[in-house]
Amino acid sequence: MAKLPLEGIRVVELTTGAAGPTVARVLCEFGAEVIRCETRLRGDGHRGEDPKLWNKKPDFMKLQRGKKSFTVNMQTEKGRKLVYELVKISDVLVENFGLGILEKWGLNWPDLKELNPKIILIRVKGMGCSGPHAADLTYGPNVGNTMGTTYLWNYPGATTATAEPRTQHPDFMGGVTGAFGVVLALMERKKTGRGQWIDSAQQEIGASILGPKYLEYSVNKREPRPEGNRSLIAAPYGPYPCKGNDRWCVIAVYTEDEWERFAGLLEKSGMKRDVKFATHFQRVRHKDEMDKWVASWTKQHDPYEVMEMVQGVDVCAAVVQDVEDQFKNDKQYAATGYLVRMNEPEAGEMVTENVPVRLSETPGRVRGFAPLMGEHTHEIARNLLGLSEEEIKKLDEEKVFY
Repeated sequence: MAKLPLEGIRVVELTTGAAGPTVARVLCEFGAEVIRCETRLRGDGHRGEDPKLWNKKPDFMKLQRGKKSFTVNMQTEKGRKLVYELVKISDVLVENFGLGILEKWGLNWPDLKELNPKIILIRVKGMGCSGPHAADLTYGPNVGNTMGTTYLWNYPGATTATAEPRTQHPDFMGGVTGAFGVVLALMERKKTGRGQWIDSAQQEIGASILGPKYLEYSVNKREPRPEGNRSLIAAPYGPYPCKGNDRWCVIAVYTEDEWERFAGLLEKSGMKRDVKFATHFQRVRHKDEMDKWVASWTKQHDPYEVMEMVQGVDVCAAVVQDVEDQFKNDKQYAATGYLVRMNEPEAGEMVTENVPVRLSETPGRVRGFAPLMGEHTHEIARNLLGLSEEEIKKLDEEKVFY
């Protein structure tokens, strides 16, 4: 197999939740050795509280695949010293606990520099490490509320705010962006020989997608409002109901040429276009009637039929896929091998996503299962920390390796 670009880089992970683990997972998939420090005193937010299920949770397996598990009790002085020793021989420390935890453990930036001047520390926080809300405890969904996206992902005239998204965008955006920051710091270290620390604020990373909305507010002096599935530059535009239970296809018509081709397609099916749809302005103005006209055609067809017919006249269209579609009907996923089947030691067969960025010479890959709780503790103690079997046994008995 091709050598991965981050081979030889060792990462220590002190994390919970999703954002910090995603930083380390991305680094792992491109070759880094990731040692996840965790404890049997409590399960990670994704391992859960029940020890019987620690090695069976799908979310945990997705976030931790390919890593090593080192169980250590950070409430003990000996446990903290073991982590200090790991830091001395590592390149990166990833953490995303509440502000103050790392300081309590003696691992804040000045201490880390003393232990290892070449170490790179990334601190993944909802609000970053400075400012009046830096110490607030956050997780992906409630960070979304502060970004402005929760408000904007809604329909005009809605009486309630958008419900919590079931995929925590700030967590995963913060994770991927954070991994990029680590790579930049590694590049800089190659020039200077010195490490540095990275302040990664999920709120700011998520809000960075709202640039046009900021311009609308600051330049045009207009407060951006939820638009639902409406557009001022395309009509028809949005998801349209199709044959079947809760089946939809998105259609977007931007230009007059596209409109003529699309309307011609519907006319071949016996649909007569209304004179009120003659211009773009009229189509936007009469959007509700336009949508009813388009839906009366799409309801007659399977969503994939709609997509293929509309794409066949060079107009934008795509099925609103559910998970079953992605597994059974998505030809692109099937062709690229995006869905990877794995047989986890305790959880059994499962499917996970592949690495979505493919380098031609050094492609990343899913490098193995998520670790069982404490699976690599003794291996790391022997091979990296140089402890004897007698010392390991004593630390087990004292519940330092716990």
